[in-house]
Amino acid sequence: MNDPNGHLSQQYLTALKKYLAHGNERALHQAYELGRKTIADGLGVIDMAKIHEEVLLTLLPRTSSTQESIKMAKTAGAFLTESLSPFEITHRGFRDANRSLCQLNETLEDRNRQLGAANQKLKREITDRKRAERELRESEEHYRALFNQARLMQENLRYLSSQILTIQEDERKRISRELHDEVGQALTAVNVNLAMLKKAIWGSRAQLRKKITDAQSMLEQTMEAVHSFSRELRPAMLDDLGLIPTLRSFVKGFSERNGVRILFEAAREVEKLEIEQKTVLYRVAQESLTNIAKHAQASQGRLAIRKSIKGIHMEIRDNGRSFRVEQQAGVSGKKRLGLLGIQERVRLANGTCKVESAPGKGTRVCVFIPFKLDAAGQS
Repeated sequence: MNDPNGHLSQQYLTALKKYLAHGNERALHQAYELGRKTIADGLGVIDMAKIHEEVLLTLLPRTSSTQESIKMAKTAGAFLTESLSPFEITHRGFRDANRSLCQLNETLEDRNRQLGAANQKLKREITDRKRAERELRESEEHYRALFNQARLMQENLRYLSSQILTIQEDERKRISRELHDEVGQALTAVNVNLAMLKKAIWGSRAQLRKKITDAQSMLEQTMEAVHSFSRELRPAMLDDLGLIPTLRSFVKGFSERNGVRILFEAAREVEKLEIEQKTVLYRVAQESLTNIAKHAQASQGRLAIRKSIKGIHMEIRDNGRSFRVEQQAGVSGKKRLGLLGIQERVRLANGTCKVESAPGKGTRVCVFIPFKLDAAGQS
């Protein structure tokens, strides 16, 4: 037997002899194992068939009849079939593995298509996000420009408010002077003329003297009303004598008119303020005391002005009824203008204003006006 795999052929020959002799399952199992060994040695179905052919030719008897040879060949064929079973199983495994591999390839292709679609969607989302970010930046720039415009408008409104208050104060000063100088002088002249007239006709016409006396009394009352009105508009002594005498006079008149005892004390350094700043303090004191008379129902109060390193502090307090500050300072409410006027005046003087009110403690208004710095940075 010219077989390069002589050892395998010998094993096949031995096993086939046993099967031909006995035909048992054990011999068939050996055929199956020989098939597995053939696969393990890297041989194929043709190699196995060639070994079978050579072994079968060796076993066929020379003198046997044709029928015996066919019978032996058929029996040997069953042995060959069994030895080829591992090849069939291996081929079936390859076929199943190839089918699974094809299915896996299809799954991978489908997954690749899904990933491609996801990538396209991601690219669109990135593009949309970049566009949204660009629009957001443009929107931020737009709103920043609007904010700057609004801030500029607010500054313009504040400047306009400051100008209005300044013009209002100048107008009050002008009216005060006209009332004091022109109207007051005219009434004084009338009063003098009436006095002279009364002396000229004294003793002759009693009824005429009475009328002239009554007219003189009315003129005196009118003069006092004009002077009071002048002081309310713009006290002349604020420009002539300063803030402390003006406030002392106002507090005295306020106490006499309203029956509210006001303790007044002031530091002389307040006169170092400029006239506009002293006007702010006077108007704040005027408005605060007016509110005490109108709303607080207080019996006494205190107006104190003291000096600090950076400016002047003024405090007005009373022992009357309290109120809710946030409501008075809010948008709604008719009484808010007085408090807002105080706060706006103080703000325009670069000062600060704080209002406190609590049950049983009355109301406290605290104002700070800073000293103005000169060119050297000193107050």
